[in-house]
Amino acid sequence: MDIKGIKKEWNATIIDALKAFIALCQQHGLTYYCCGGTAIGAVRHHGIIPWDDDIDVLMPRPDYDRLLALAQTADLGNYELITPYNTPAYPLYFSKLANKHTTLVEDFHIPCVLGLYIDIFPLDATDDDTEEAKRLKRKYTKVINRLNAISTHNSFGEYMGLLAKPAEWGRFAIKAVAFVARRRLRRALLKQMDALSHRYDYAAAKNVQVYTGSYGMKEVFPKEWLGKGAMFPFEDIEVRLPERYDTYLRHFFGDYMQFPPEEQRTEKHNRAYINLSRRETIDEIRTKTKIR
Repeated sequence: MDIKGIKKEWNATIIDALKAFIALCQQHGLTYYCCGGTAIGAVRHHGIIPWDDDIDVLMPRPDYDRLLALAQTADLGNYELITPYNTPAYPLYFSKLANKHTTLVEDFHIPCVLGLYIDIFPLDATDDDTEEAKRLKRKYTKVINRLNAISTHNSFGEYMGLLAKPAEWGRFAIKAVAFVARRRLRRALLKQMDALSHRYDYAAAKNVQVYTGSYGMKEVFPKEWLGKGAMFPFEDIEVRLPERYDTYLRHFFGDYMQFPPEEQRTEKHNRAYINLSRRETIDEIRTKTKIR
C-alpha cells in the first residue's frame, strides 16, 4: 500500500513516536543512538530522508532490557511497546514503540496488528574475534528465520508448494511442527535468541552487533564507535548518533552523503493495511482485506 498521499501525516506520526521515545529515555536515563537511514537523514537532511518511511534506533543491551522491564508497568500514554514477548503474532525479535491510536498490518500473510511505530534494535555484546562474532550472527539468523516461518500464515497451496523447492524444505518442516505446537516452539526460539544476546558482558565487550539488523556481517562493529554520542538536528528536535558517526555510516553505506540513483529512492516497507485515525482489530481488518 502506497503512502504518498498520506506521507506528511505518516512522517508526523512517526516523528511524534520518536519524541515520546526520547522523552522516555531522558526520564529514565536510557541510552540510544539513531542508526541506519535515520542516521543518514540526521546528517544529510537534518530529518527523515524524503523517500524513507521509518525511524530506527539502537539501544545497548543493558538499556534495552531496562526498557522492556519498564514497559511492563509504566504508562506510555498514546504508545505501546510491541515485543515478541507480549504480542504472540509479532514475527520479529526487536521491539517497536507504536502509536495506540493508529492501525498498521505490514504483511498479508502475518496477522499482526501494530500502530505506526519506530523500530528499537537491541545492540548486543559479541565475541572480540570478529570471525567468531560473524559465526554467531549466522547462527542467530537461522533462528530468526524460523521465528518468521512460524509467524507466517500460508494457504494450503502455498504451504504444499514449499515441497517443490528443496531449498524450502527446512521452512516446510518448521511450519509443520508449528502447526501442532506453535506457542511452545515460539518460546523455544525466543529462549535461543535470548541466550545468544546475553552470552557476553556488554560492559567488557570490544565488539557489538545488531543480531536483528538487515545489513548482514556489517552489523558487527567496534563498540568504541558509539561513545557518548553526537547530537544532530532532526526535523524540529535533536537526536543522538554514534560518536564516530562518520566511521559508522561509511562502514555500512560507503559515501553516504552521495544521493542514490533516482530509481533507488523508494520506500522499503510492505503495508497491507493502514488506518491513521484509530486502532482496529484483526477481525475488523479481515472483513476488508485478504489478510489471513
